[in-house]
Amino acid sequence: MKQKISSWQPKQLFLQIGKQHFSRIRLLIWLNLLVITILSSLSIYAKLRSKGQGVENLFSDPFTINTYYWGWLTSISEILWCSAIAVCLFTSTLSAQLNRRSQVFLLVSSLLMTLLYIDDRFRLTLILTVFFGSYIKVKTVVYSFYGVILILYGRLFWQKIKLTPYFPLLIAFFLFAFSTVIDLTPVSSPGAHAMLEDGTKLLGLINLTSYFWYVCRSEITHYLKP
Repeated sequence: MKQKISSWQPKQLFLQIGKQHFSRIRLLIWLNLLVITILSSLSIYAKLRSKGQGVENLFSDPFTINTYYWGWLTSISEILWCSAIAVCLFTSTLSAQLNRRSQVFLLVSSLLMTLLYIDDRFRLTLILTVFFGSYIKVKTVVYSFYGVILILYGRLFWQKIKLTPYFPLLIAFFLFAFSTVIDLTPVSSPGAHAMLEDGTKLLGLINLTSYFWYVCRSEITHYLKP
């Protein structure tokens, strides 16, 4: 009986530690439950409708053996997006140490970049063209909407931005605007079109990520000073 009780002790200790850790990050509990619910629903739907291949496609790697470098530069762009978003979100959580203006600036910047990244990653604008038909009109409306948001963002945080080395940020915005114009402009050569649209966007992301890395590093360094 003693052996049976002692065998349960490590399990109880493990569960207790897990409960303590998850209680510190309550959001993670809900995220896990949400993902489990979504995956379970997809599994049930695939089973009932014989859509197993469709579910498999959702998890397929963007890779083809015949062209091993497929999407490499696109993947680098996505890494840069995620890096800039992550560093801004992390720094903005230092709410007790950062001044309110810096916290709001970094939080709004991360949310804005998240919106642009989700559109770029999941091709939301292209999906809208499927429903509304006109490719150029839908993209023009969506890009105009993003342009207005960026202008409002610049006006709202200009007092904060002008205290930072903001030239890379201006270059990033210019390159994003140029990439958008190229996207709406017919270019006969696929290679030239990809270089002018995606190449300039990649360069813009390098400047954007470098800018926010520097700003967040400066904020944290200032916080660490006695």
